Amino acid sequence: MNEISIPKEQKRRLLVTILAGHGLKHMFNAAFFILLPGIKEGLSLTNSQIGFMSSTRQFAGGIANIPAGYVGDKYPQKVALILSLTIIVLGIFAFFLGISNTFFIALIFSGLFSVVISFYHPAAIASLSRNFADRRGFAVSLHGTGGSIGETAAPILVGALLKYTPLIWSSILQISIIPAIVFGILMYFLLKNIPQQQASENLTFTKFVSGVGGLFKNKKLLIVLLIAAGFAGGQGTMLTFLPIYMDENLGFSPFRYGVYITLANVGGIISQPIMGHLSDKYNRKLILAPSLTILGMSYICLLTSNIVLFTIVIIIMGIFLFPMMAILVVSATDLVDSNIQGTTVALVFAAVTIFSSFIPSLAGILADTDIRYAFMLASGVGVFAGL
Repeated sequence: MNEISIPKEQKRRLLVTILAGHGLKHMFNAAFFILLPGIKEGLSLTNSQIGFMSSTRQFAGGIANIPAGYVGDKYPQKVALILSLTIIVLGIFAFFLGISNTFFIALIFSGLFSVVISFYHPAAIASLSRNFADRRGFAVSLHGTGGSIGETAAPILVGALLKYTPLIWSSILQISIIPAIVFGILMYFLLKNIPQQQASENLTFTKFVSGVGGLFKNKKLLIVLLIAAGFAGGQGTMLTFLPIYMDENLGFSPFRYGVYITLANVGGIISQPIMGHLSDKYNRKLILAPSLTILGMSYICLLTSNIVLFTIVIIIMGIFLFPMMAILVVSATDLVDSNIQGTTVALVFAAVTIFSSFIPSLAGILADTDIRYAFMLASGVGVFAGL
């Protein structure tokens, strides 16, 4: 495919719009975890069922990354349509999750919720990678910052709604369809006139699958995928059980544990562009190895009974938690050609979510005995990724 150079104004609009969409997508994602204690209580679920739901979401999202990567590389000029539909359909599945009244129905729609989320990253990151090739790490990290802003805003917003309004978990999910549809339409009109690479006429799905298989022959890429899988396993476990731990073991209100999750994200907002810049300037491995190790150690430190120390560890965890996937994705795209950026992004997310999806289920089984075991498991997996 031929590279296209677009004016600076359109580059800025592309970056800001994709960043904003990523923020909204992550608001939905973060809201799910803040609502988990309510879902658990409302549907009378066990920790094992919550863990299985989290694993199902990860696995479903991982599988969906394969067709998402194909769509992103096959139709790069359709990025406006792909991203806007992703946001709109996400709101629709959130609505149906909100009207679920059994574990099985909630499991289906939480899985579909994760599937549609998977279609955002390949198209968005591939577009940024192609249009900001000389500052790829910085651009993709800014994209990650948009996600962190969404992850920061959602916990405190959802916590406040649960504490200070009559709304419950189900009604919050149901009304979320409105901002999704409004922003999805706005996003389409902001992006539709920005030129992108033309469709790859020669990219059939068979060739795409063959290309994915070829990527597995890249030993350096396999190392990145292994590291990313360890990171994702620890991250998925913590995002699932930290709100439940604060709710059931520490006695925090929804608003209070929303504030603590927000604190974690504030650190991520600040650190993502800094780490992205440093990874561009120096060596990505120099950033990843110590960061992943510190992150893994922070998980176990959250079990402290000292609230001041707990607060400090939450912030430290956030500083290292949210920039890591962006740098891991960029590390992978560094190793491949520009015409398979979407495929590579999809492969990273698919591999890490599929191979790490069993960890929250195992953590849920352990948590039914003692929730601290879930934290220990997350810490061990996280430290392994840093080694």
